Formats: sequence, structure tokens, C-alpha cells
Amino acid sequence: MVRTLLAALSVIMLMALIQTPVTARETQEPNVLVEEVVFQGNRRFPRESLLYYIQTRKGDPYNPAQLERDLQALWAQGFFSMIRVFSRDGEQGGKVVVFDVQENPIIRDLKFSGLKSMQESDVLQKFRERKVGVSKEEAWDRSKGQNAIRVLKELLEEKGHPDAAVTVDEEALSTAAIALTFMINEGPRVRVLKIEFEGNKVFSSKKLRGAMKLVKQKGLFTVFSSKDVYNPQALDQDLQRVRFFVLTGNGYLDAQFGKPWVEGMTQGGGIPLPLLRKPKKGLRIVVPVEEGKPYRFGKISVSGNTVFTSDQILAVIGLKEGEIIKSTVIQKGVYETLRDLYGSRGYIQMLAIPGDNEQTRRDDPAHPGARLADFSIDIEEGKQFTLSRLEFTGNHITRDKVLRREMFVSEGEIFNQLAWKNSLLRLNQLGLFEEIKEEDGIPRTNDKEGTVEYELKVKEKGRNQIQFTGGASGIGGSFFGIDYSTNNLLGYGESLSVSLAAGNRQKTASFSFTEPYVFDRNISAGFTVFTQSLDFFSGGLAFGGFGSLSGSSTLAFGIPSESLFTQQSSGISIFSSTPFRTLTKKFPKLGQYGRVGLSYSINKTSIKDPPVNRDADNTNDIPVSFRQPNILTSTITPSFFYSSLNSALDPTAGQSFSLTMGLSGGILGGDVKLIQPGMEYKWFRPAPWKFKSIFGKPGTLGFRALATHIGTYGATVFNSNSLSFVGGTPIFSRFFLGGEQDIRGYNIRSISPVVPTEQRLTTTQVEVVLASATDPLNATPLPVKMTGEPGIADAFVRQDLITNFTFTNRLTSQSFIPVGGDTQMLFNFEYRVPIAGPLTAALFLDVGSAFNIRSYRDQQIISNPLKQILNPFGVPITVNADGQIATFEEEQAARLAQGTPPGEIPLGFNDVLVRGFAQTTDNIFLSRGERGWKGLRNYRASTGIEFRFQLPVVNVPFRLIWAYNPNAKTQPSPNQIFLEERSVFRFSIGRTF
Repeated sequence: MVRTLLAALSVIMLMALIQTPVTARETQEPNVLVEEVVFQGNRRFPRESLLYYIQTRKGDPYNPAQLERDLQALWAQGFFSMIRVFSRDGEQGGKVVVFDVQENPIIRDLKFSGLKSMQESDVLQKFRERKVGVSKEEAWDRSKGQNAIRVLKELLEEKGHPDAAVTVDEEALSTAAIALTFMINEGPRVRVLKIEFEGNKVFSSKKLRGAMKLVKQKGLFTVFSSKDVYNPQALDQDLQRVRFFVLTGNGYLDAQFGKPWVEGMTQGGGIPLPLLRKPKKGLRIVVPVEEGKPYRFGKISVSGNTVFTSDQILAVIGLKEGEIIKSTVIQKGVYETLRDLYGSRGYIQMLAIPGDNEQTRRDDPAHPGARLADFSIDIEEGKQFTLSRLEFTGNHITRDKVLRREMFVSEGEIFNQLAWKNSLLRLNQLGLFEEIKEEDGIPRTNDKEGTVEYELKVKEKGRNQIQFTGGASGIGGSFFGIDYSTNNLLGYGESLSVSLAAGNRQKTASFSFTEPYVFDRNISAGFTVFTQSLDFFSGGLAFGGFGSLSGSSTLAFGIPSESLFTQQSSGISIFSSTPFRTLTKKFPKLGQYGRVGLSYSINKTSIKDPPVNRDADNTNDIPVSFRQPNILTSTITPSFFYSSLNSALDPTAGQSFSLTMGLSGGILGGDVKLIQPGMEYKWFRPAPWKFKSIFGKPGTLGFRALATHIGTYGATVFNSNSLSFVGGTPIFSRFFLGGEQDIRGYNIRSISPVVPTEQRLTTTQVEVVLASATDPLNATPLPVKMTGEPGIADAFVRQDLITNFTFTNRLTSQSFIPVGGDTQMLFNFEYRVPIAGPLTAALFLDVGSAFNIRSYRDQQIISNPLKQILNPFGVPITVNADGQIATFEEEQAARLAQGTPPGEIPLGFNDVLVRGFAQTTDNIFLSRGERGWKGLRNYRASTGIEFRFQLPVVNVPFRLIWAYNPNAKTQPSPNQIFLEERSVFRFSIGRTF
């Protein structure tokens, strides 16, 4: 053994002696200096730039080992396709070091041949993101080409081409330039026909597939989203998502997915002939699953906490011993709720690390088939930070004070992360900016001093909006209007709006102004001034079948303007509101988002008779169904409003609630006494299910509930002897549902309670004139002869004819009329899905009813006596030679005897018109109408889909609506005033809620 060791030691010493001269020569060459460093073959890179990357310099000792290191340094820059280094003897006894290089060519032309699934610009963008280094005017080397091929294949995999082949064709344009062509064979686009899971017992394959977001099996809508293309990377991400949200999200901590295996398959069949179904070829993906057993919390411990106790933390995050361990609950409780809790105290860098010790996992004796795991939360609280500075950028018009006064955080105070989030919500509610997100706030922390500065970036919306309106409507005729509004007049958040409209039947004008902070106090105030003139045809009360009461609010376009009634209204409203917290500190959440308000309005409304009723000629008067002198309405309305909506328009989260109580008359003065309570609630949330949108974008659930009532109080009820008031309530203030603002599938104001009505007629001073008279109302009447008196040669009539047209309170018609409800209840539901850009789809359900809770006394409308033609529908009556109404038989006999040609009447016969003063009495049986809560049974429902396109500038959407009305009354009936349709298409502008 000793001899062996000595022999080995001798060999080592001998090798050391042999190598010593070589090493000595390398280390002894310090006497040999570098006389010059030369580069040859370089064109684009000057010598001075290349010297930067190497260490060898003129005058340095010559060192071959350093030259090797310099060679590697130059290769690392990627400038050259060939580098060689050598040395030669110099003139002064030293060495001249020569680096012989060949530069990589510049890419002068770049093409992609065979690329069909995407644009070249998309490829180049991905090259830039992945820093591939392949683009025009870049240096080329083959290592970049391999990287580019790999990225291209990944992109093609995402588009459903996992078997794509890519090569690079190089064409030298010169010694320093090259043209590249990527030759691409995409191969067939592979779609996923089936996704199956194998080994799952607790969770169905349908549930597991439903949680997948990026890869879907072929379905009805996947052709639009392209999520049925096979992408291995996307599939892996989806499986991780399924594991988190479904498996570990329900306590199966040991759950694992095996490696998916993919195979081709054919789905469907049939003979591949026209009009017959062809088989579909695609992929079948099978994913092995090991679910394991569910876990429950064992002991839960918290460490590292000093600001809050462990019990406080556990109470906030919602983790309890014995409950199922859910990853989603842990994520929300630890990473969101606990972060907000510490953030509210200024600990914005708090870090919480949840986890369980696998060694503590054990069977659960209380739940066979389940396991227990102890759980710990390690907390690093970090420092408490104070807000040292807050600044805003991007607000070119809006003053800083407008933003600052909405903030719940202040400079110099402990920074409250939760208050910061609420501040962003308040800013979004202003409607002055594009949506402000948390990432728009940029913090800069000073760990040494424990301070944080925040810069908040905002983007202002267009403050001025101009909208032109026009068209024709049943009540307003043809009209044209312009609306102008600004929501940030001088940069202080003031809002101003002006609206003007004029047409052949209406004229309206309004002006409104709101100051959000009066004298820099958190009190908003404003006013609205308006005036309106509306011409309408009353219809309904004329004898002779010229209409019915149901037409009282419609316009007959053929009626001359001299026969139209005119409603004139004008008034002013002033209003003010302040945050709820200014009144009390007891309810902090209500104080943060709630406001109390008070408004007062006074308006005067009158209905003028048509011009023909106001002229000196009383023979052209028409019946009056709407008669109303100047009615003064004085109303005060206290209100409470709460809103946590994240946007003033199209919110996606939050809720709002408003409560109002309008009171008119009494100590306020005015002619009517009304009480008007109202409530409205809105709620919005992102869709809770994982499959949020067929287009991959999140959807929003929203609904509105509305309930309002109007009624009179006191012993006296205003009665205007017309339909302008029903039960003492202005008919235009009563509730009629229907239209795109409430129940979309029904006509506007078509849903209303109806009551029976009857019309009775009284006639006096009845006379008969020849129908051929130029002015029948003023022509000389025919003589009247009693029965038995001898006739005369000229035309005359018998007293019987006069008697037949002389009525006293005679029933002439019975019908039903809509009178509006004193109560309305409305429910709207929507599921909104953004499609692309400003286009959105919304599934909706609208349900509502307008009905009367109160009971009302019958009303009677007595028209003024009018001289008019009493013939039914104005058709002349034929009288015989004896002054009696001629029968058909005797007229025909006279025609035959006299040979009277067609179109003429026989000799001795005359066509006459009956005239007289007619007065109608319309009895409206309000007491017979349905009343009480049973009126809810007469609800209407509408469901369907609408597509919305957000119009630029005006900030309102254009809407295409298809509605299906399941309980529409499509069959005529005595109490069915309006014909309803089962399904309708509509166009509209605006929002439902």
C-alpha cells in the first residue's frame, strides 16, 4: 500500500516538472507587450466601439488566455457570424493582435409566405414582445431564426394549427444584406370536438368542462370565439384554473390532473352528399383526474400579527375550524379581505402567506372519507405609511379641488387603503372621467420615513354633448329639437343643460343648472325652468261616432289646428342635497354613499278650448272633454338617495336606492292636494358563473325594482268636469306603463287600468234642412206638419221626424277607457354582455303593472250644448212626399214608376239633414274599476334580447330590441283598449335603467 502511494506521488511530481516550462512561458511573457490591436472585416462597427467589449489594450502584456476571453466577449454581442483571433510579431519586438471578423448581414427584406391565420403585423408585434430580434434593419444570425420559428409555432398553435411547419429561406442581397422568407405550412386547423375527464367520481365532466375558459369543445358559439382550437399552453392554463376553482376550491387539496392525451376522432356521419350531414374531423382530449379526499380545517393559527389579534383576523377572513378548506375562500379572505383590513390602518405592504403543513394532514374521525389539515397564516405587517402627497394628472379641464374633495384620504394622515378604493368609486360616480381603476394610482413609498406619495392618472370624458332630435309622434306631431348639456362647465363639476323643441303640435323649452359644491361646502343646489305648449285632439265626446274616450290622448293628423286643444305648462323647480353624514355620524356606510335632498317645484297648467270654441261663431264649436282652468301645483319633495354604483352610466357593480315623498297643496298652497311616495332600487354585479360570455368578456347582471303611488288627501277633491283629472289627480301624473323605458314589448302608455263608461245624449231645438244646402247649420229649416195636417207643394217634414231626433239623456254608446293607475310596480332584469367595442347585447325580462289601490267615485262630464248635424255619421235621410222617412221599398217603387236614373232620387222625395243643439253626458264609472292589490294580477311581462350601440358624443346607446310578450292580450275584448302583440321588433335610443 505504501509503495503504491509513493509511486502515484512520483508520477504527479514528474507531470508537474514537465508542465512547469509551458506555464512559465505563459506567465513569463509579460516582457512581450501588445504593440497594436487591429480589427479587420468590420464595416458597420468602428474599431473604437469594438474595443469597448474587450480587455486587451495596446501596451498590455501579451496574454493568450485573455485573448480567448475577449473572443468570447465579442461572440456574446451577436454582431458577427465569424470571429478569428491571431497575433503576429511586431516591429518593436512585441505582438500585434488581430481580430478577423465577418459581420452578420442586415435584414433588408422580411416576408412570411403561407401565413393565413393572422396578420404579419401580429407576428412582428409578438416578435417585439418576446425580444426575438427579427425585423427589418436588424442584424441577422441563425440563433435568432430558431427563436423566431419557435414563437411562430406557438402563435399558430394558439390559432389551432399545432402541426404547422416553419422554415427560413435566406437570400443574400449583398455581402452585408439579406432577405428572409419564413416558409409556413400551417396545416389543417384542428378543432376540439370532445373534452373528457377520466377518473372523476365526485365532480361531473360537465362541471369540470364548465370551469374551462380558454379551451372549449366545439359548440354553437365557439365558431365566433375560436375557443375550440387546440392550444396545449391554453389547455394547461385551463386545467390549473379548474383545479383551483373546482377541485381545491371544494376542499380536494390532493387533486391532480394527469398528462392529457390527444387523439383524432370523427363526429357525426351520414353520406357526404349535398344537403346531407358530413362527418366532422377533429380532436378528442382525455384528461386523467385524481380527486383524492376532501379536507377540512384542523387547527388554524396566525403568526406575526401585532396590529390585530388572531381572533379578529380569523373573524374577518371567515376561516373556521371544521369547515371545508376552499381555495377560493382562502384567496378572498387572506389576499383581499385581510389586505384591506391592514390597508385601512396604513399597512399597505402587509404580506400574508397562507399554507398547511402536509405532515399534519390526517383522517377526520368526525367525517369518514374526509381528512383534516392544520392551517397557518404567516403575516409580515411591514411599516405603517402616511400619505405625504397626492397629485392628479390628466385633468386638463377639471380642477384639482373637484377631485380632491371627493377623496376620503388626506395628506398628512395615516393612509387608508380601503378609503382609497372608495374614493375611486366616488370619482367614477361623477361621470366626468373614463373608468378609473386601482392600477391608475401609482404609489411611491419611502420605507425609511414611512411615507407614500400617490399619483392618480385620470382621463376626462368630453364634457359637452349636443343631441339633435326630431320625428313624428302620436301626441306631439312632427317636431325638431336640440339638446345641449355640459357636465363640467367651468371645471368645477357644474352641470348645465338647455333643451329646445318645436313642431306643428308642440313647443318645449327648459333650462337647468346644478352647482355640486355651494360656497365650497358639500351641498349641491340647482334649479330647472321649463315651459311647454302641446296641441292635442280630445276626441270622444262628439255625437255621431266621431271617436271614443280612449282616443283622448291621441292626435288625429287630419284634424285642423283650429279644432285642437292646447295644454300650456310652465314652472320652476329648485333642489338641494347634502351627504347623509353631515346630519349624523351613526351610520358610517350610509353617510359615505348616501345623500339627503329637498326640492320644491311650482308649476301652472291650463287647457284651452280649441280656437273654434273661442271665436264669435258658436255654430262651429266642438265638444269639450278636457276643460281645465289655470291649475297651480305647489310641491315639496324630501328624498334620500344611496349609491355605490361604480359608474354613472352602464355600471357593472354596486347598488343604489332612492326614497322620495312628494307633497302638494295644503300649507304649500296651490289647487290640488297630492301625496306621491316613491321607491327605486338598482343592483349590478358581474355574472357569478365562470362561463361569463360567449365572447370571453365578463357579463353584468342588473335589475331594477320600482314602486310609486300618487293620491289625494283631505276632504275636498279637485274636479274639473273633464278627463284632465281622475279622482282629483292630474291624468298626466297618473301611471301608464309600456315602452322602451319600462316594459319593452308594449306600446308606450298602453298598460293601464280601464273602467266602463257610457255616453248619453240630450238634443233640443231640432230642425230639418235640405241636404243640398250650402250651409246646413244656418240654412232655413223645412216646415213641420203634424200628422193629419194637409201637406204643401214644397218640401216639408212631419213632427214625428223631429220627435225621433229629440232625445233626453238617451244612451248612445258604452265602452271602456284607460284612466291610468294611482300605483305602479315594475321589475326589470338584464344580463349584459359586451361583444366588441361599443356593441353590447342584453337579455332582459320586464314585469310590471299599473293599477289602482284606492277606490274612486264616479265622474260625470257634461259637454256644452253645441249646434250640430244629428244624422248618424252625417249621412242624409230620405223623406217621402208626405214628409215621413221613406222606406226602401217605397223609394224603389217610385224609381221604377218614374224611371229615375241611378244616383238621383224620385220626384217628391228629398234628402235632408237633421240639426239641433246636442249635449253629451259621459259617465265614467270609476267605482266599477278593479281596485286593491288584486290589480297586480293584470301584470304584463316582456322578455327578449336587445343590441346596443353606444353612439359617440351623446353618451346614449342606439337600441335594436326584439321582445316576446308571453301574456299579451292578442284577442279583442270589451275591456281591451289596445291590441297587443306576442312578439315585436323596436328601435330606440336611451336606456331602460
